[in-house]
Amino acid sequence: METAKRIGIENEQVRTSRQKKWILLGILILLFISVMLSIAVIEVKKSKSKPLVLINQTEKNFTKTKTVSGRVVQSHAETIYVNATKGSIQEIFVKEGETVTKGQKLFSYEGSTVAAELGQAEVNKKLAETSVTQMKEQITSLEQDIREAESTTTPDTPDTPDITDAVDSVDSVDSVDSANIATKAITIQSLQAELNKSKAELRTAELNVEKNTLQAEKLKAELETLTVISNTAGVISNLNQNVGQGFRAKENQQLAIMQIASNDPFQIEGKLTEAEKAKISSGQSITVTSKVVANKKWKGKIAEVSNYPTYKTTAKKDKDTQQETIPYYSFKASIDSQKGLYPGYNTTLDVIVQSKQLLAVPETSIMGFGKSTYVYVQKKGKIQKQKVETGQNEGKWVAILKGLKEEDKLVENPSWIVRIGTLLFD
Repeated sequence: METAKRIGIENEQVRTSRQKKWILLGILILLFISVMLSIAVIEVKKSKSKPLVLINQTEKNFTKTKTVSGRVVQSHAETIYVNATKGSIQEIFVKEGETVTKGQKLFSYEGSTVAAELGQAEVNKKLAETSVTQMKEQITSLEQDIREAESTTTPDTPDTPDITDAVDSVDSVDSVDSANIATKAITIQSLQAELNKSKAELRTAELNVEKNTLQAEKLKAELETLTVISNTAGVISNLNQNVGQGFRAKENQQLAIMQIASNDPFQIEGKLTEAEKAKISSGQSITVTSKVVANKKWKGKIAEVSNYPTYKTTAKKDKDTQQETIPYYSFKASIDSQKGLYPGYNTTLDVIVQSKQLLAVPETSIMGFGKSTYVYVQKKGKIQKQKVETGQNEGKWVAILKGLKEEDKLVENPSWIVRIGTLLFD
């Protein structure tokens, strides 16, 4: 008896529980219907009180974007290395963080040996130039002596009345003339030989001037290379504190002494997957944002995209899984303004990969959702429901891909309850 009574009580409790659930469900359904009816009544009132406004479609530019990530970098950084062949460091002229101009001195190597050789070459050059001057003066003097010797004539002999004396006198004169001519020839020949020797010595002296000039220029250029200058304007960074006066690098040692971060506008660098590279190319416009700087956007464009990939190997998940190499393509982007951005900032780039002019309507004109979207249009003076295919949104505008013609007029902001067939008058 007690068992039967207990079973009866449990059954009664189950029935009571079920009844409560059904009652609660019924109340919820009634509330939902009541709300929907209220909304419908409100919309009906709105539709009666608010006149329908017809608008024309318009054309808008709709873009498709691809989002990639990047990092702000200096557009160029020059790394300066210590040259072991130039000897020891003599002096460093700049400090960490200092701004330098193109051509400014950075540091110098010890150059006492080269300076001494240059001094000797310049002395040798001056000695050779002095010899050239002396040789030229000597040559001028010898040429003058030769001209004077060539212009010298034999003195005339006096007239003799006696024939015998005349004959003797002629013989005597001929002998004197012959002797004078011979002497004159010997003198000219000696002067000419001395002149030729002086000209040869002049040529040697001129060659010595040329040789010492070239040597001095070579040493001067070498001495200039011992002072390292900046090839770009920028800021000194990563100054090696271990390199100072007297330091000398080991042979074949590649040791950086400093970097110069260019003052040129910053760039953005990043990597693209194969799929991203297929859609992104140089010249495409970008919009840049950064989590570090809230509510700020920068405009720019893709500057270059590499055609040569670098590969990244994915880690093995288990022993049986082979490692997979994934190609990535580096890119660079320029920005119109770098205000608020600094090297190292992570950024997000929205790259415009497609831009089209499409028919567009206000999003308030679109009714329904998903594939069942429609608008209300004017046809033959009446309101008609027209199914449309929509595209992407651009602000408050929606692209219309199918369903409307350019000349169609539509209701700007219809309510959910619009009386189909309502007469309109333009």
